[in-house]
Amino acid sequence: MSRCKNNAVKKPKAHSLEQAADILVEKFPLHFNPEQTALARNLQMEAARVWNAACYIHRTIYGRYGYWLSEGAVKALLKGKYGLHSQSVQAVVETYFECCERTRELHLQGYTEWKYPYRRKRFFTVTWKKAAITHKGRILKLSNGWGREPLMVKLPKRLASIAILQAQLVWHRNQYWLHVTVEKPALLKVQGNVCAAIDPGEVHALTITDGDDALVISGRLLRSLNRLRNKVLRQLQRAISKTKEGSRKRRKLLAKKCRFLNWIERRIEHILHAISANAVRWCLERSVKTVYIGNPEGVRERDCGRHHNQRMGQWAFGKLRDLLAYKLKRHGIELIQVDERGTSGTCPVCGEYTRQTGRVYRCGNASCGFTGIHRDVLGASGILDKALYGSFTRGRRLPGKVEYLRPQVLAPKRAA
Repeated sequence: MSRCKNNAVKKPKAHSLEQAADILVEKFPLHFNPEQTALARNLQMEAARVWNAACYIHRTIYGRYGYWLSEGAVKALLKGKYGLHSQSVQAVVETYFECCERTRELHLQGYTEWKYPYRRKRFFTVTWKKAAITHKGRILKLSNGWGREPLMVKLPKRLASIAILQAQLVWHRNQYWLHVTVEKPALLKVQGNVCAAIDPGEVHALTITDGDDALVISGRLLRSLNRLRNKVLRQLQRAISKTKEGSRKRRKLLAKKCRFLNWIERRIEHILHAISANAVRWCLERSVKTVYIGNPEGVRERDCGRHHNQRMGQWAFGKLRDLLAYKLKRHGIELIQVDERGTSGTCPVCGEYTRQTGRVYRCGNASCGFTGIHRDVLGASGILDKALYGSFTRGRRLPGKVEYLRPQVLAPKRAA
């Protein structure tokens, strides 16, 4: 789904007697027949023509007359000249001007290496707004204007009775996907003032505590899937490199690579959803209102060898944080990033820092000798202490109950 501000769906205002709603994005793959594939391809090529025309007109007018046309002027010039729904054409123009606006903001911040849109495109994402969408049961009809063939899509069962506000046709790797913006009933908001902290990790995906209890969610299944992806891709790339470009064997190997990547990415995304859902459920059980999460950017920037650097590069911390943010927000829980420097190595008793090597914390101060707590639990406790009081406090109370969770996801067998 496009993140452009101009293409964002406006949240409807809830009346006093009506239930509030949340705007979410659902994604699912499309299995088209040859006729539908040809239509989708033509629609994306037509959207690319709109983009190229907007780019050419905007830059040409400025080059000749030194004047930037407004968004409305470009829309008026392109109205009714392309084989798309009128609002689909407007969406492409809005995306173009959003890119220009972002580039201008980056220039003001000093990032002058960013360029305004100038490249011609052959394909472009097609957007249908609410006026172009007809939804009946599991059949979604996407209009392309008066007298033109619409694109018919069969929805998954979970979307059969949900209001659809916007749809986008996206090409990903080797097939079409549809990103639909849906309206779902708003969830109950948490009432309370309990605070919790999360220590993200690569071995243990999340460690969360509210000061009394703690939950450690394992990330070893994610690590194993990343290793499997690296291993299989290495084998496939070696085989592909030995084939001739355009040969039948090369095409088969490339298709096999795409099927494998689709399968492994879906499984990884499913596990990330399971991890974030368990963390949110833990917060709801304890009426947590504010969650502080550590920012591990400093750890990821260290150069510790190619194997460790590869693990850090494939650590999906940003995606997991985004999943947590939107799921917590639906319940009225705020997610705040804080600096996690020193949280896993600072002793809660004497306050001295000791670099750790194992999973169990051990204080390096001979006169203290504190040990016996999981290092990540201590890290989450330190993040909470640092967020609430601004620094580490000596003699702080640690979580008395620690639960361990290893998420498991039942998924179909990998396609050959």
